[in-house]
Amino acid sequence: MSVAVVAWRDMLRPMMKRRDRRQEILDLLTRGEPLGIGGMARVLSVSDETVRRELRLLEADGLIERIHGGARLAKSVEEGPFEARLQRNAAAKRRIAAALAERIEDGTNLFLDASSTGFHIAQALRGKRDLTIVTNALGVTNELGGRNGNRLYLAGGELDDRYRAFFDATARGYLAQFRPTLAIVSTESVDPHAGFTNYHVGEGELCRQMIGQSRHTTIAVDASKFDRVSVVAVAAFASVDRIVTDRPPDDRYAAVAGAVEWVNA
Repeated sequence: MSVAVVAWRDMLRPMMKRRDRRQEILDLLTRGEPLGIGGMARVLSVSDETVRRELRLLEADGLIERIHGGARLAKSVEEGPFEARLQRNAAAKRRIAAALAERIEDGTNLFLDASSTGFHIAQALRGKRDLTIVTNALGVTNELGGRNGNRLYLAGGELDDRYRAFFDATARGYLAQFRPTLAIVSTESVDPHAGFTNYHVGEGELCRQMIGQSRHTTIAVDASKFDRVSVVAVAAFASVDRIVTDRPPDDRYAAVAGAVEWVNA
């Protein structure tokens, strides 16, 4: 192993530990009750100050709300996060969806994820014909199933009602049989070093599977997602063929994107 690879691995290791810790905090708060900083610190075997630092980052991402002496899950996450995300930056997401749809030919076979951007993309694809769509999202099914000769395959399992989608082992097992031409994925965060990340573990795992089983990958993200890091890795820039966004690449992203096609909506 080269010195550069070892150095890169050693640099990423503490970053991954921090992401894991944030996910552990979210998992604790998902149980429904607000938690104190001291209690979280004891469960995670870290200092109170470490928990405070992670809570500041989670609050900045809109995932938690600070209360006196502790935190609780943000209402946008706890009470219908999909609906909240669907309204967030909706105009930009629609422009991105339209720009992406222009590049999809009739007859394309594709994965489409359960993100709010994916829902807007499904709406933009309603005029296409003879698509083969594999998805885990109820919204995508409603928009594209039974229309214009499309064939649609829905990965089922236990419904995550907050996201109107399926992320469990049953869904992943069903998706395992497909090898489409294109995976279309959106993520919560984009960073030149961490790549594309999410905060929902199931969503991140399923998106990684979609990318790994497809010949080509397009990631659709609006400008609000950039310069942020969430806790679950989805993709590196090297595994992406096209980025569709409403933000032109600056020097940092141009350097890591390499041969990735960058489409400005």
